[in-house]
Amino acid sequence: MMQKLLTKYGLAFHVACVCVFPLACLSQQRVFALVPLLWLSLAASEMMFLLPSVLRSETLTDARQRVWKALIWDPFLYIGLALIAVVTVQWLNSGCKLVYLPDADVWKLSTPRIPWAPFSVEARAAFAQVSLFTACVAVALTLRTALSKTPKRLLLQGLVVISGCLAIAYVVPVCLSIQPDWIQSFGAEVPAMGTFFGFWLLMGMGLFADSMTHSQRRSILLILLGVTGNMMGMLFFASALAVCVYMLLTVLMFFYWMVYLSPHVPKRTQIKLFVVSLLFAISVGVVLIYVYPKNPVVAKIEAALPLSDHFGMLFATKKIRTAAAMEIWQEHPWVGVGSDGFYHVVGLSVAAKDWALMKTDQAYVYNDCLQFLCEYGVLGASLLLAMVVTLIAPVCYRARIAWQYGSKDTNNGQAFLLRLSPIVVSGVLATGVCFIESWVASPFRSPSLLLAWTCVMAALPAFLPTLEHAGSRG
Repeated sequence: MMQKLLTKYGLAFHVACVCVFPLACLSQQRVFALVPLLWLSLAASEMMFLLPSVLRSETLTDARQRVWKALIWDPFLYIGLALIAVVTVQWLNSGCKLVYLPDADVWKLSTPRIPWAPFSVEARAAFAQVSLFTACVAVALTLRTALSKTPKRLLLQGLVVISGCLAIAYVVPVCLSIQPDWIQSFGAEVPAMGTFFGFWLLMGMGLFADSMTHSQRRSILLILLGVTGNMMGMLFFASALAVCVYMLLTVLMFFYWMVYLSPHVPKRTQIKLFVVSLLFAISVGVVLIYVYPKNPVVAKIEAALPLSDHFGMLFATKKIRTAAAMEIWQEHPWVGVGSDGFYHVVGLSVAAKDWALMKTDQAYVYNDCLQFLCEYGVLGASLLLAMVVTLIAPVCYRARIAWQYGSKDTNNGQAFLLRLSPIVVSGVLATGVCFIESWVASPFRSPSLLLAWTCVMAALPAFLPTLEHAGSRG
């Protein structure tokens, strides 16, 4: 009995610990205290081999052999190990300093111990990335090879509830005026926190719909904490533009709820869900406008007005950051300047007159893709891109199967989106929005969001049909 319980939920618990640990650093601008994350990742990797999920008609020995074979043939393993090797060399080859050259009257980055190898300016930043990338690889491999569908569903449900609880813990002190300036004290990390809660808000809506179709009792937790809690966190911490985007997507997901759930739940349940959701939306509007008029939501919208000035300043700082990142990358095209290197080197590439647009959050390019290229070079960025493609490929392949052959869902025969699991719909939407935002902001500089994104992408294929389990064409 104990072995059955451990093989079903033990590995999922270890993965949850890996994903939850960075939440302690969610409000920090530059995260270095990730050493325990490395050990948690190694523990989860060990559990993957010792106690993987046991499928029907399998013994534990059969399950272990299945995991070994799946790992050997998984390209993500080799790409991930190569990326970890690159950032490890950066850490071992770190310790560069800014030196002044009096003859040329310029500041320059000193040469690393091994000039041709990947390097980093700061050792602790490099080691933090070693821990983070190891965690991402361990989580993805575990979900791709060793966890079955039910533990994956439970893992995602647990993570969305934990995120909602954290959002409430951040928001309540502000609403009660216990710490009214708390949000402002987070500085540049506030938008990334808002994106994190917005990500789990969309995931929470999909998980709630999925839970309703299975008549699970935990649906109430998902709606109260996973949806309501994360919505509060998104409203308070996301940027004004992100609030508008996530609220629009929330409305679209609500209508998707009503259509998708119609054949799954009784009509009275649909009416209750509609009425409760409408009352909740009205209550939020009343609280933000009349009860608590000086809330951060109104403040950030007022700060973004007029829009021409707001976007003018945003485009100006993005132009400066992009030019600086490109200049830094061109000096070190193959290996970059190391983890968090943009923070240390950007001052060499920005004119004094433009520094006012940089000094508050100089660690960010406001384009994660360009920042990865700047800090990890063509070598590291190519490996990151290969990892993303490897995560996306199974989702696309199984979505094609669902398109061609349908599925065994009650909605089979209806529109394509209604044939898919709501976890897939919300997962693709949440990960897609974060990926798009990463081209105009820096959400993936948050370890919590990067791990959450990796976790969801690796879990999504399990909720799509395979050829063996596809329904009839139609």
